[in-house]
Amino acid sequence: MQAAHVARHCTEPAAMISAIESTEKLLSITWADGHQSQFHTVWLRDNCSCSDCGDHSGGHRFFELGDMPETLANGVTYTKNALEITWQADGHVTTFDPAWLRAHCYSDRERARRQPRPVTWDATLTGQVPQIDYTKAQSDEAEQLKLYDSVKSHGICLVRNVPAHIDATEELASFIGYVRETHYGRIFEIVSTADPAVIANAPVPLRPHTDENFREPPPGIMVFHSIRASEDGGGASVMTDGFKLAEDFKTLYPEAFDLLTQVPIPHRRFIEHVGLRAEAPVIKLDYQGNICEFRLNERTMGPLDLPENLIEPVYDALSKMFSLSYESKYHMHHLLLDGEALVFDNARVLHARTGFNGHRHVRLTHVGRDEFYSRWRQVRSRLNGDINLI
Repeated sequence: MQAAHVARHCTEPAAMISAIESTEKLLSITWADGHQSQFHTVWLRDNCSCSDCGDHSGGHRFFELGDMPETLANGVTYTKNALEITWQADGHVTTFDPAWLRAHCYSDRERARRQPRPVTWDATLTGQVPQIDYTKAQSDEAEQLKLYDSVKSHGICLVRNVPAHIDATEELASFIGYVRETHYGRIFEIVSTADPAVIANAPVPLRPHTDENFREPPPGIMVFHSIRASEDGGGASVMTDGFKLAEDFKTLYPEAFDLLTQVPIPHRRFIEHVGLRAEAPVIKLDYQGNICEFRLNERTMGPLDLPENLIEPVYDALSKMFSLSYESKYHMHHLLLDGEALVFDNARVLHARTGFNGHRHVRLTHVGRDEFYSRWRQVRSRLNGDINLI
């Protein structure tokens, strides 16, 4: 019963077994590069992917945790290319590729290596925004991967050489995910009008914000595609890293930071044929306490619905956060030229713009973060053999 974790073997020291010690509860592996991994036997049994147990990754799972034997003593043998465990409770055999085990080692060091922290930035990113060439990316997966990696690390990527016509907007969006349709349709046209229904279509400057926090979930990966830049040189995009804001805010106002990670802030959009409301904290933390999402928009906030003792402290925390987000030292500027696009993560990067007097036309659409990062994992796996993503 061979496990089907990976189809490749690795002869690098990091994936070569030097020694093994086994107890009923733990399997300790010393690798040729000196690193030690501790695998719990319950984890090893659960991750058997033989034909009888099925494979987690494809959802074809037959083994259930309720079937886990109470005693998991085992016999272990290994070679350069395989580790075989015979489970003494029932004689079941599990086979692992050492490269797969090393890639999934859950020691603190290896988990930190697999989850690099985002690269935070401020106004000094102006002129230094990660960028790709769209024409090249259409036939070169390495160039495409640069886009995915840039959005993952910096939250943003500039895409050059996109055709400056309307058909190219959905073409670019479909290149990185599936367009999400809303009451605005599949595309929102940002053009100046005499009596705009939304402020985005007024030629006025806008404060930094994340979009549509009144949705559940809000838009994920945003695409700003420039069809026509304003003749007066106005309408420059002003981008802000919410993770950098949150980091500095934590240092400046630790108690207010804690409030904004816990208290839900309501947002709403109630206009003709639309009644949207959602709430979430400004700052979301992951299991390890790292900042993983940031949502902020002063214009769409609804009335706070909180216990009386929290109203004033939360208003104070929000006021401090808005003031920080409006400081120019955090604002990266880029004037989108005809045929350029910005792709950025709306759960991290705030956007704004300067005022303008010309005939500016930018098209906005967005794709799901889940589908965007699904494609990132696929390309990374094909190009780099990142088997820990599988």
